[in-house]
Amino acid sequence: MKLSFRHTCMFWGVMDVLYLAAYVWQSIAEGRIPLIDDIFNFNQLYTEQGGGYWLILIFILSMITTLSIAFSAVLLLIAWDKVGYLVAAQTPLRLLLVVPSLSFLPWILKGINSGGIALALVLLLTSEILKVCSLLLARKFNN
Repeated sequence: MKLSFRHTCMFWGVMDVLYLAAYVWQSIAEGRIPLIDDIFNFNQLYTEQGGGYWLILIFILSMITTLSIAFSAVLLLIAWDKVGYLVAAQTPLRLLLVVPSLSFLPWILKGINSGGIALALVLLLTSEILKVCSLLLARKFNN
């Protein structure tokens, strides 16, 4: 069976949409406006607590990651032939901020109540390796 670039992109695009839907759903459930309230809450936290440049850096990287996931969702769903560059740039951010490409992994970990950081990190790394490798292989075999 041939690994279709379009189907591979569709799968990962749906995973990104699932992540975004969960983010929006959780924000609305908490009575917040996605992204906007995150910015206001960060500003309030930073003003009240201080925190230094590392806190600003993590917040900016988090916003960049969320916005890049929105872009990659669209680009993956349309199977743009250069989407691999965005995925490659996004991967270190996903690893740093612990945002797996297999968006259902946090729900599974919460469901099995593992509490094991090692298992979560292995699944995170596996998720990113699967995404990058599947896109590379699908692109290679479709050319």
